[in-house]
Parts: sequence; structure tokens; C-alpha cells
Amino acid sequence: MDRSAGIGPLAGITVVETGPGVAGAWCGRLLAGLGAEVTVLPPPDGDPLATREEVPGDAATRGLVHDWLMAGKRIGKGTDGSAETQAVTPSAQPDLLIIGEDHRGTPSVTPTRGTVRLSWLGASGPYAEWQGADLVVQALSGVLHPTGPKDGAPRPLGDLQSAMLGGVAGAAAALTALLAKGPPLTLDVSILETALLLGELQVADVDYYGRAVPRAGINRFSPTCPLSIHRCREGWLGVTLITPQQWEAFCRMIGRVDLAENPDFATTTLREQRADAVEAAIDAALPARTAQEWAEEARRLRIPAVVVPDAAGILANPVFAERGAVAPVRLGERVLDAPASPLHVAAPPGDGHAPPPRSTADAPLAGLRIADFSMGWAGPLATRILADLGAEVIKIEAGRYPDWWRATQWTPEAIADRQFEKSHRFAAMNRGKRSVSFDLTTPEGAELARRLVAESDAVVENHAAGVIARLGVGWDVLSEGRDDLVMLSMSAFGTGNPLSDTRAYGSTLEQASGLPSFRGEPGEPPVLGHVAYGDPVGGLYGAVALLAALHHRQRTGRGQWLNLSQVEFLLPFAAAPVLTRSATGREPPRPGTGHVALALHGLYPASGGRWIAIAANEGQRRALSRLTGLAEATLATTLSEWTAPQEAEHLAAALQAAGIPAAPVRTPEEAMADPHLALSGSYHDTERPHLGPQRQVALPFLIDGRRMPFRGTAPLLGGDTEAVMRDILGEGRALYHSALDRGIVSLEPTTLRGAHG
Repeated sequence: MDRSAGIGPLAGITVVETGPGVAGAWCGRLLAGLGAEVTVLPPPDGDPLATREEVPGDAATRGLVHDWLMAGKRIGKGTDGSAETQAVTPSAQPDLLIIGEDHRGTPSVTPTRGTVRLSWLGASGPYAEWQGADLVVQALSGVLHPTGPKDGAPRPLGDLQSAMLGGVAGAAAALTALLAKGPPLTLDVSILETALLLGELQVADVDYYGRAVPRAGINRFSPTCPLSIHRCREGWLGVTLITPQQWEAFCRMIGRVDLAENPDFATTTLREQRADAVEAAIDAALPARTAQEWAEEARRLRIPAVVVPDAAGILANPVFAERGAVAPVRLGERVLDAPASPLHVAAPPGDGHAPPPRSTADAPLAGLRIADFSMGWAGPLATRILADLGAEVIKIEAGRYPDWWRATQWTPEAIADRQFEKSHRFAAMNRGKRSVSFDLTTPEGAELARRLVAESDAVVENHAAGVIARLGVGWDVLSEGRDDLVMLSMSAFGTGNPLSDTRAYGSTLEQASGLPSFRGEPGEPPVLGHVAYGDPVGGLYGAVALLAALHHRQRTGRGQWLNLSQVEFLLPFAAAPVLTRSATGREPPRPGTGHVALALHGLYPASGGRWIAIAANEGQRRALSRLTGLAEATLATTLSEWTAPQEAEHLAAALQAAGIPAAPVRTPEEAMADPHLALSGSYHDTERPHLGPQRQVALPFLIDGRRMPFRGTAPLLGGDTEAVMRDILGEGRALYHSALDRGIVSLEPTTLRGAHG
């Protein structure tokens, strides 16, 4: 079962949680899973989740999500005791206070370390008084628009997911308060701003290509092809084929050598132009075997292809069970298997003597130094969050293998044009950091990296399992003689299990989590979200895990290795269908754009080919009926005719003025131009050499009413090597120039990068 209060890195920390609100509840659940004692003050009018049925009309599914969110907590007096809790009077002075996004009023609680206030759309700005809902956030943040069929309405990512992601940001804010020096902090967390993290790839690509990427259709992602999900003899297989080697190996695996040898399908761009033919060939071949059989063969061949499980498949996955990602949880008198907290952070005993901070600056994480071996999206996002909070983050790259988000072309011509410094993706993920260039494939380069780690508090890496150890900078080597070192490893499936060597991208993570099985309309294949969901979610959870381990280190002087799985970070989003399967023995129906509890929930046409999202409870549906003059009983089918001629922005504002949760459906780039986000300071306008201006998503919470300041643009490749060798390693210029001459240090990629990509 989930860890109980009093065991974990937050043992001894007291938290009071006030609701209602899924974001606040998931924030509290994560803190409880880390060992904090969390006491919930139940809302006086009750929590709507407590009576929600995941399958309407099926009493066995009533209150499942509510009780799951309450697991491991204590309930304050006044509860009906529906979950396994104890009626208690909370401390008037806990360490932390969490105020859920739907809470009204001010709790009479005075925390000693910090208050985390969650809101749907932010504490200030034009939307501060708008009615929030998960669908509203998905629409405003731009993450909904890219998903679904090429024509018609897009597909929601799934209920509760934006709120839960806001809860993860709330946990990061809470841990920031525990790590910070000085008086207690007030941290305002915006669920909308947190959701903006999901669309950063699309926004960066619009900046780079100078045009928006249109919605290509269900399970189609420009320019990668195939990136899709296909029916097998039994089950579904998700594939993501990017490199020529992967395409050739996959074609041979399914018995289509002719496709591998056909020049018309040689590149992902050519395959995208012939996507119908590519997908038809795969659809014809895969029914020959089960999805599990194909996935096992693909893993042996290093092909990114995985089973896309349903709820039963998630529950039956032996690796999820072995790692505690799916575990029994007590819900009242029932014990059901369900997703657990993915934050596997231990509490090794220590002597209480933590190393002193290197800085006395007032940023919460000032004085912490992080050696960052991570690349791409998930790992760099985790370390960017810590850099935004004041930590010194030093990227360790090399000319042979720079961060793979620096560029896609590594030819001599591309290098001469300095394309590796023109990536908007890299610039967004790595602001505020430094870069050193140490070639880890050489003994001298690996030794320089180890020396830098010896002068650091934490290490982060997100390479495939085992890669970092083979380079001589794994946990066993780096932790020798270092009881205080914290190391975060966040591979796809974690290290040391039968799935560890699975080749994976962000789409692979989502496919393996099963989330596509619970998205889309009945009759459609499992539907991927079109925002590479796994990476940004992994980055945010990774930051929380690292903050928790650093908090434990601050209290005890002891570090630890965090062997985390990015797939497991996604599993809590599937809590409702997995709980339903556990409780009933049946797969839950796919909701499409509908909702199990709200009276009206969907996407409706507006003028100019746009869409508006509406998520109304019964009272709000009555208000909508009065506003439109349409009969309430038939509103779901007649509303489209009323909305279609109206402008989406004005209509959303009018509905919100009437107290009805609604929002225009925006693209990711439109979201970044939202005046509300500008007024609330939700992004940084930056300018970097070789790149020019770029708008970047800011840290999604305020500290004492202020946005954390911009801490500098992303570093040039190896640009800080000489300074780091001098100021941190104590070396003179001679060693730096010798290493530069011998290629141990390099300030631009070499053409060998292509062999290591």
C-alpha cells in the first residue's frame, strides 16, 4: 500500500488541506505519500467528488476518486468518514497549509513554513474571477486543440488531468517553502500556467518554423511517421519510429522488407506524405501476433514499440506492481488496486549535519549546485524549475553528444551555420543554466565530470537505463564516499526491471501508460494527446522528487539515488478508470467529450472555424438555458446552432459573466499571446545570441505575490567550461587549453554527433 504518514522524507511535517479541489487534494496526497501528516478540513457543503459515480448509475463506483485522493490522510471533524481516516482536530500551526482551487473563504490556520493557494486560472488578471474546470484549462492553455481528428472538434485529454498536474506544481511549491530560508511563504499556484508547460514544444516549433503545425489527425504527428497505435491479434501496439535504423528494423520485424528498401518511404518526411499507405501496411501486418509478442520482439531489436494497455492491462503489469506504481489502497471498507504516488523517495537515516549552503542570496534554492547530465525535455525541465528557484545548474555536454534538442542536423554545413545554437526547444528548456563540455567517452573527460559532481549537491540524468553508468558517472561511482549526494535518474521504465531496456520517446511513455485507451470516442483507436505528454509531466514530477530528496538532505545530511520511471508519472491520470476496473471488474466506457458528473460538457462550434469549451453543472446548465432561450432538456443537441455564428472570445466572456465555465479553444501559440497571461507575468520575453527573441513559459507559481526573476538565457555549448574549471575545480588555463586541443573539451559539435544521436 501507499506509504503512511510518518515514514518518508517529510516525516514530522504537518499539513492542513482545505478543499474542495482535485489539485489541492492531489497535492496533499503527494505530500502524504512522502511521509507528511496531512489533515483535511472537509468543506461544510461537502465535496462533490464524494458522490460522483465513475459509471453513472453504478453505486460501486461512487466516491472512488474522492476516497483515493483522501488515502493516507486524516480527516478533520465533521467528515462522514467515507475514507480510511481518523476524525481529528488539526493543528492551528501546521508547517504547511494547502488551499484547494474550489475553496471559498480563508481558513483560520497559521502555518509556520508556507501556504500553497491553488487556483484554476491564477490569482490575478482578467480571468481571476472566471469559473474554472479541467476542460476550460485545457482549452485556454492550447493543449486540447492539437488532439483529435483533422477536421471537427478536438478531443479532450481527459478529466481531472489539468487539476492533478496543478497539484504536482502545488507539491513543488510546498517543498520550495520547506527548503527556503526566512519567514513563511505564500505560494500562489495557477493550474492554467502549469498546463502551459505541456505545450512548450509546439510553441518553440512555431517560433522555429515560422508557422503553426496544423492538427494532422488522430495519432498523426508532423513530421514523425509512423507515430501511431494499431490493433493486434490481441491488444494495441504503439509505435514511434524516428531514425532510419528504427524504420528498417520495424519493417523487417513485421515482414515488410519491401517498405524498408523503398526510397519513397526512406525518411519520416516522405512517410508523412504517404501516411495512409504506411498505416495501412502496419494495420495489415500486426494482427498476425499479439501486442505483447510484438512489444517483446521490438524491445529485443531496440524499436520504440510498446503495448498500449487498458485498465486491466495496467493492473496486470508485473513491473508496475513490482515497483509499487500500482498498489492496494484502502478506501473505506474496500481495498482496491490503483495507481500509487510515483514519487519513490526514501528517508535514509543521517547524522543531521547537512552541508552548508554556498550562498546566502534570498532565492529559495540559492546555494544549491546541480550537475545536469539530462537532455531533451523531461530532465532539462526538472532542472529548469530548480534553476528558476535559484539553484546553480551546470549542464554537462560534449561535442560528440550535445543535448539532442540543440539541433536535428549535425552535418559540417549545419555546424558551420551554428544550427546547434538556434533551437527554440533547447533555449526554452535550459534558461538560467551553465554549460560545460566534457567528453565522457574519454578518461579525462569523465574524471572532470566526476570532479564537478564532487563539488555539487545533486545530479540529474534522463538517459536510457544503464547509459550513464557505462560512461563512468553512475550512482555507484559518484556516491562513493558521498553520503550526502542526491541523484535523480528518470528513464522511461526505471532501472533494474524487465522493461528497463525499452527504447522510448515521450510518445512511448504515454502509450505505455495506457492513457490513450481512455481518450476519444467509442470506436476510435486509443488516442494519443498531441503534446508529447510524457516529457513535461515527467519533468514536473522529477522536480518534486528532487526537491523532496534535497529537503531530506537538508534535515539529515543524507542523500540518495532516485530510480524513477517517467511512465509511472502518467499512471495517476488513469486513476478513475483503473479504480473503476478494480471495483467492478469491467472496463469503463470511453467518455468522448462527455463527463460522468457534469450536466453539460463538450466542445461547440464558433465562427471562423473555432471552438468553445463549456463545462457546466446542473445549476450552470439552467443558467445557460435561460441565457440562450433553449430548452434545458435538449440543450446538449441544440446548443451548437446557437454558438456557431458567435465569436469564440466574446462568447466565452459572456458565458463566464453569467457564471458558466467556458473558454475559447486556443492553439498553443495563441495561448502564449493571451492578454491574461501577459498581465499575470506568466511568461518571460527573452533574447538569445544566434536565436533572437523568444517567449518562454515562466515558473507556474508566485512567491509572496512575485514572479521569480528571469535568470538568464540558455548557455552556449561549453561556454562556461573555462570558468567552471577555474572557479569550481581550481584548475588553471593550461589544463583547459590542453583539453580543448585534444577534443576533451569542445565548443561546437563534431560530425561524430550523428553516430551518437
